[in-house]
Amino acid sequence: MNIEEFLIKFETCFEGIETRTILSETQFRNLESWDSLTALTLLAMIDSDYDVAISANELRMCNKASEIFDLIKKKKI
Repeated sequence: MNIEEFLIKFETCFEGIETRTILSETQFRNLESWDSLTALTLLAMIDSDYDVAISANELRMCNKASEIFDLIKKKKI
């Protein structure tokens, strides 16, 4: 798993986001299309694609896409 592949999958959780517009340092909560449905979609994607369960509280603690990536990596170990 690398950050570039994760960011592509991460972008698929957002409605109306063009490919390769979210970077590792993007503060995803500031994106116009971020809402509770996007959060649920993201959690489901992480669970199905990476076999990692992240709680809503853990997601709330993340502000940047890279922080979610790091959390997934830490839980995979």
